[in-house]
Amino acid sequence: MVNPLDHPLFQRVSHWINLINFLVLGITGWFIHSPYPGMPMNIIRNLHFLFMWFLVINGIVRVYYSFFGKYRDYGEIMLNMKDIKNIWPQTKYYLFIGKHPETGKYNPLQKIAYISLPIMSVFQIITGAILYWPIKFGGLAGYFGGLAAVRGIHYIIMWLFIAVVAIHLYLVFTTAYEQFLYMFFGKMKNEKGR
Repeated sequence: MVNPLDHPLFQRVSHWINLINFLVLGITGWFIHSPYPGMPMNIIRNLHFLFMWFLVINGIVRVYYSFFGKYRDYGEIMLNMKDIKNIWPQTKYYLFIGKHPETGKYNPLQKIAYISLPIMSVFQIITGAILYWPIKFGGLAGYFGGLAAVRGIHYIIMWLFIAVVAIHLYLVFTTAYEQFLYMFFGKMKNEKGR
């Protein structure tokens, strides 16, 4: 049974915004990386840049809310000693070779994923800014090994995002379908007429 306080409305809306951001950034990023003849590249780049700002703003607001909001949840996302001990048992459970360890709202692998997303986002923003303004940030590109390396890093992180989202979706639909229904529709399967 899903507890409504597990996913308050603000957290659900932030999640929806991130879903849209990741979709648009992934699609436009792919077209920037592999354009087709006749594509309106200026529009695609501007869309990519616009949704980067939506991601940044949503990320800042979500982090602020995690620490200072009515339903602050930073304590549920940060790793603790029990989580560190449960990383391998949780991994074994997901590989179908172990029992499900007892965890809190989020298991340790979820926490690692949720902590890694903002970190990867920061690297995407930095590398994306270098790619968007190569002359202005040319000196910064040198720290990453040059412009070609920056492009490669940006591309690899995109695939890491895709991997995290794909695993997240797989696990939601195989182990937490009620959470999915609540996250997107505000009600569970067995709730009628509300």
